[in-house]
Amino acid sequence: MTEKFTNIRSMLDGLTRAMNLINPEVENHHQQTAYFAFFIGRAMGFEEEMLHQTIYAALLHDVGSIAMEQPASIHDIEAEAARYAAIGADMLADLPDFEETARIIRFCQTDYSDMAPAMKEHPEWEPYFRIAGAIHVADAVSLLLKSGQPVLNQVEGICGLMEQCKGKTFLPEAVEGLLSLRKLEVIWLDALNNPSFLGFFTGIMHEIGPERVASLTRLISRIIDYRSSFTAMHSAGVAASAKAIARLAGMNETDCLKMEIAGNLHDVGKLVVPAAILVKPGKLTAEEFNIIKEHPYYTRWVLMNMDGFEQIANWAAFHHEKLTGDGYPFHLGAADLDLGSRIMAVADIFSAIAEERPYRKGMTREQAEGVLRDNVARGAICGDVVELLFAHYSEVDEQRDAASRREGQRYFQSVK
Repeated sequence: MTEKFTNIRSMLDGLTRAMNLINPEVENHHQQTAYFAFFIGRAMGFEEEMLHQTIYAALLHDVGSIAMEQPASIHDIEAEAARYAAIGADMLADLPDFEETARIIRFCQTDYSDMAPAMKEHPEWEPYFRIAGAIHVADAVSLLLKSGQPVLNQVEGICGLMEQCKGKTFLPEAVEGLLSLRKLEVIWLDALNNPSFLGFFTGIMHEIGPERVASLTRLISRIIDYRSSFTAMHSAGVAASAKAIARLAGMNETDCLKMEIAGNLHDVGKLVVPAAILVKPGKLTAEEFNIIKEHPYYTRWVLMNMDGFEQIANWAAFHHEKLTGDGYPFHLGAADLDLGSRIMAVADIFSAIAEERPYRKGMTREQAEGVLRDNVARGAICGDVVELLFAHYSEVDEQRDAASRREGQRYFQSVK
């Protein structure tokens, strides 16, 4: 498929917006790290492709920290940086566009003295070690920067500390790359106030089509679902169910892939919900449920500004709307909800009740049919979509189950 509808820059913008929902401090740290790593890498002589890899890996270097049960400060994350680097590498390793990024992340929290033997054993991995070394230095510099103090008064102290650790904690070449920046005031000022590193790649962030976007969004779905063992497989199940039902409904292949993307991303707004609420075993209070009700709004907030995602943003965000108009948070009615939105609502309910979770088994076909038909009787969801699902139940459920089990197995192997 050759159709293009978005670009790598827009995908990265969306990813950083999503990470910002968890903890703004974490997102700012990732942007600062990527900003410094880009300039350090350029000073080290990285070619264009290596600079791309540097940005991707720097943005994602702490992605494994979403396995933490509670929101954390960046210093809490850094205390277990090596563990989260390993989890993050495992999260990325089987995604077609991220194998090299995974290898970089695995080493980007490793001290140079510990990495040196691996560098001798695997000389073919030299580019990954060099990028990891640049990110390690950039990560430390971001942590040392203090936002409440004049940044230029901090430069010499930071550079002095890094120089003391050259050849021990940090790759010597990467430290030299940092030291070459010490007199470039604008870099330090921008790093603290406006680390808009992606602007340097405005002209070369290439366009991509639905198939590759679907692969990239599986990473974001893992960020969503890995926060809780309760939901470790949910987004994958919704994506597989929505895509299967869309194909049965006669949607073209591009729209089926967009349905898969919307399924992967439908709960991205849950990143704003505290983990304690996501995993609460008992009934939620009214105040807690109000927080849950916010998540579709934030799903749309993340997606609506991504190039080419206008339709996907709606399909993903409207999964708790009802044909009667009393869903949440947009209170749309039947006239406002197109076929994709109706499919997503059914796929979300079906996947939630059919998948196995740590605290319960998934519903049987008879039980699931009862729940869905009850929702149809109340006018909440589309009867035609439900009938289509049950006319092809085995086919849809097999695809849902395979996708859910694959992600569930990955979660429990990587995180536990």
